[in-house]
Amino acid sequence: MTEDLRYLKFRTEDNVGIITLNRPEKLNALSWELVEELAALLRRLRYDDDVRCILLHGAGRSFCAGGDVDWISGEGDRPMPGTSDPSRPIPRSQRMTPGGPFMDVTRQLVAVDKPIVAAIHGHAVGAGLAYAIVCDRRFGDTTTKMSAIFTNVGVAPDCGLSWFLPRVVGLPTALMMVETGKVFKADDCKALGLIDELVPEGQSFEAAFEYARTLASRASVAVSMARRMVLMGQTATLEQILDYEGIAGVIVASTLDAKEGTQSFLERRKAVYRGI
Repeated sequence: MTEDLRYLKFRTEDNVGIITLNRPEKLNALSWELVEELAALLRRLRYDDDVRCILLHGAGRSFCAGGDVDWISGEGDRPMPGTSDPSRPIPRSQRMTPGGPFMDVTRQLVAVDKPIVAAIHGHAVGAGLAYAIVCDRRFGDTTTKMSAIFTNVGVAPDCGLSWFLPRVVGLPTALMMVETGKVFKADDCKALGLIDELVPEGQSFEAAFEYARTLASRASVAVSMARRMVLMGQTATLEQILDYEGIAGVIVASTLDAKEGTQSFLERRKAVYRGI
């Protein structure tokens, strides 16, 4: 299945849902309209059983150059609370949640409840970096450049970066990144843990897709529940996780894939999972 939206492309291959940010002329900078589309697509994919894993990447020369400065500056068609002329009318919902769908994308990247793999090339900065580090695993090629660039243009981190970045690179490095806005090249990104796999130029998509396809071929309920438990473990107590693991274990054991997994082990053959 292939679907061309206004600012995204989407297709499904081998049970992998491939999302392409599609503003190549802007290095896939995030407009309000693009992130509205992305958040809505992720909400829909949560309930699409044909999609067992998601791959996120960008068209053209970059993964994502962060938030569109035209909007952040307050001079765009849609007003920005804080930077736009105070006399410009701003929707009530946007006043209450100024980040709107920009923040909701991060929320949906977690709530989609399926593994997400990022294929990164070129720039992944600002909100683009935030979305990348929310993903379960990141494949970057040698053109990759990453930065928590926010303070370079006089704004503060957003899109969940303040929560995820210290968990990915550690607190001292996260503080250095947000305080300096330093841009890191591919080798440094790999050393810092910003990308998990460094591949030659032009090969990040193929490497990420191969990994995503492997995940999609596994017992997808077990994989997705395991993902959910590890994410919950970032804020839950040990006792809460022990209880939840017991409940989740019963849920997963009731799937047809669990029956196939144990039966194939006993019969010494490769399991054939159906995702149910």
